[in-house]
Amino acid sequence: MEEILKQIVEKISSYNIFNNLYPGILFIYLLKFMFGINILSDNWFENLIVFYFVGMVLSRIGSIIIEPIMKKIKVIKYAPYSDYVKASSIEPLVDTLSEVNNIYRTLLSTFICAFMYKVCITINEICLKNEVTFLQENKDWILLILLIILFSFSYVKQTSYVRKRVESVLKKENIDS
Repeated sequence: MEEILKQIVEKISSYNIFNNLYPGILFIYLLKFMFGINILSDNWFENLIVFYFVGMVLSRIGSIIIEPIMKKIKVIKYAPYSDYVKASSIEPLVDTLSEVNNIYRTLLSTFICAFMYKVCITINEICLKNEVTFLQENKDWILLILLIILFSFSYVKQTSYVRKRVESVLKKENIDS
């Protein structure tokens, strides 16, 4: 088991640690210390998986929900993807800056999700007082549906990035030939 863990840790990039694992740990601990919700087990391997998955969900929420909203309200503006590819091939710091940018987006997502969790708890308490239990009775279904939607959009977005990257590389190859 120790050897397997060592192999897994060696394959996890710093990007995955800071963009998936760290926000997952932070969110789980926010739940524990701010809201009294402890979902940790005594098994550190299970906790590691939970941290990573929660962080991945937070990252996807940042990418699929928060980023488009911030673009729509013109808080952020990205360079054209072909310019990004060209600049990152010239200056490796561009990739590093992009990774840091994504980490900040995921941390923003972490704190927004913690805030929304508190809002949902408050709404749930109000609904229970008024005997409206639909959300409580169907929370598992709702969570699964939301995760399916979130990762469907994530898959589409990532596929688009891969396609744009391939097109950019092939375009560069044709220019260089």
